[in-house]
Amino acid sequence: MKKLILNLCVLGVLCGQIQAASVEAEGRAPGDMKTAREQALADALREAVRVGTGVDVLSTTGVSDFTLDYDRILSSAFGHVKSYKVISSGLGKDQIYTVKVKADVEKGAPGAKNTLALRQIVLLKGAPRVSINVQEQIDGAPAPTKYAQGIMEQTARELQFNLVDVGTASGQESKMAERDAILGNDKNAKLRSAGISQKSDFLIEGNIVARYVGKQSFYGSLPQHVFSVGGELRAIRPETGEVVAVAALPGTENVESDLDSKEMAARDVIQKVLSTAGKNQGTPPLFNKILARWVTETDLGAMKRLEFTGISSEDFQKIQTNFTDTEKISAVWPREFDSQGISVLDVETRLDNIGLGQEVTKATSGRAKLDRSTENLIAFNASGAGATAPAAQGDAKASDKPWWKVW
Repeated sequence: MKKLILNLCVLGVLCGQIQAASVEAEGRAPGDMKTAREQALADALREAVRVGTGVDVLSTTGVSDFTLDYDRILSSAFGHVKSYKVISSGLGKDQIYTVKVKADVEKGAPGAKNTLALRQIVLLKGAPRVSINVQEQIDGAPAPTKYAQGIMEQTARELQFNLVDVGTASGQESKMAERDAILGNDKNAKLRSAGISQKSDFLIEGNIVARYVGKQSFYGSLPQHVFSVGGELRAIRPETGEVVAVAALPGTENVESDLDSKEMAARDVIQKVLSTAGKNQGTPPLFNKILARWVTETDLGAMKRLEFTGISSEDFQKIQTNFTDTEKISAVWPREFDSQGISVLDVETRLDNIGLGQEVTKATSGRAKLDRSTENLIAFNASGAGATAPAAQGDAKASDKPWWKVW
């Protein structure tokens, strides 16, 4: 009996080893693309699945353009990847963003193409805070409706997202401001009333239009309510205004519903259009790309935007050089320079805001002062600090080159 049990245990271990494989893989993407990190991670996990199981999720998902649909590749790869660890990541001198991973993959797992699989990603990586504000116009509706808003919120809850009602949160903040004012804490009261605090990581906003066509009968069936539906949805980082993804809903003619009520039929057709646009077995659009961004930031470090008011080109370049040599900063993207206005750097980092502030202070010898920060946006006031008088013509040193030539 003991021998039988031992044999069964050995067989179970061997089966587990046959089903799961530990592999290393690398993914690459052009570093000048906004979604370079997400694409490189998706490519690395896709390659891990291919090496470990022989399954190419690029072909099984029917994706024709990896650049546009990298999020579907990423979510599908999670159907095979049991766990993984990022070995290294960063932007190379060749301006190619590279991610290396070590992953445990298995062949028999289903592709992550449905709500349950996406929910599993959220459970593994944590939930982003999401707020939703979708407006809609339904032809002939007796009162303002929020069908699309409700559908999107329902899906967010099913995916275990941290759903935030910004209106309610702002109302609570106003009450706290009143309390601070009564207690004499005028500064806190003004800050709360200004609504400066960030309430969500992603905002989904958009507009849906549904025009009622009338009742029609298709192939001898009973008459059905018919609508044409169109619109657009966007996922935005509220603190920076960055548009993470856009999902256009092209005008769809003759979307029918067999529900008796015209109002319920309108909700039914809106849900059908949102589900079709999602390309993900019933999941409305944008959630895949939000998850792709969230997973990427969790595994590779956060993308943070640094804004500098009135910084000199010399200090702007010193900050970049210092960041490049800092272990916990994987990549630096200079976005904009304006010595009289606001200059912008995007960085990928595992440092917190205090750590980044210290690096900026060190690079500029204290000339750039931390002014304000949120989770992903840090503002510095340089006020022209570090500016030097222009060198005489023909007497410029290499370090005096304009910032756009130094890069």
